[in-house]
Amino acid sequence: MKKTLLTLLVAYTITTAAMFTSCTKLSEQPSQSQQILGKWTMQTAIDNYTTLGTNQKDTTAFTSADYFDFKADGTVSIMESTKAYNGKWKITNNKLVFTNTNYVDFDGGFNITTLTSTRLKIHYFQTDSTSTLDQILNFSK
Repeated sequence: MKKTLLTLLVAYTITTAAMFTSCTKLSEQPSQSQQILGKWTMQTAIDNYTTLGTNQKDTTAFTSADYFDFKADGTVSIMESTKAYNGKWKITNNKLVFTNTNYVDFDGGFNITTLTSTRLKIHYFQTDSTSTLDQILNFSK
């Protein structure tokens, strides 16, 4: 009887500890704003745009010198083809919004379609009466 009670007590302790550990791991998941921090190397920009009925598709490959560096204070440094841009960034409702960069300051921001510890993919879509722009930017860390 003592062995059975001891076995049940050990099993209960292990189960309870496992539950607390798994709950802690869920609550410790970093936010998107935390995950995006750091330097992301630009890989490709895939553009599909139409102006006055004429459609063009373009894919730009970048070098390892092209990057976005997201800082914790909400600033971003961008290097693209030896040209530097600086501005601000924020994430709201799964949208990455840039301001004051004079490079990627698109109304409404980019949808974040992929964000892992090594991959970032953002997507922007805009349409009006004469044109559409569909752009995907791919990054790696």
